[in-house]
Amino acid sequence: MTITLEANPSDAPCCVKIIAQDGRDLLIQTDWDWPSVATTFGWSTKDFQMPGYADKPCEHDRTDGTVPCTCCAATAHDFIQGARQWIDDHDGAQAEDPGYFD
Repeated sequence: MTITLEANPSDAPCCVKIIAQDGRDLLIQTDWDWPSVATTFGWSTKDFQMPGYADKPCEHDRTDGTVPCTCCAATAHDFIQGARQWIDDHDGAQAEDPGYFD
């Protein structure tokens, strides 16, 4: 089933919704969930880079975005904010449901 990402839904400002093809929806209220939601729709921790690492991008191999990166010192907060920015920039993105609506 296809799911759609809705950033800043009108009935829940500052939150995120995942909407199923059949109309069901799931409200994401906590910022801690943003990295996993963004990953569902195509974001990767590798999409986020700390300033000063442009010449040698960090792979963030030891984090899922909810713990600090030991290579470049990106914090969980940095990843969470990066994921949220990605969500805002990709409002309306679609993906196959990995299990949100099973």
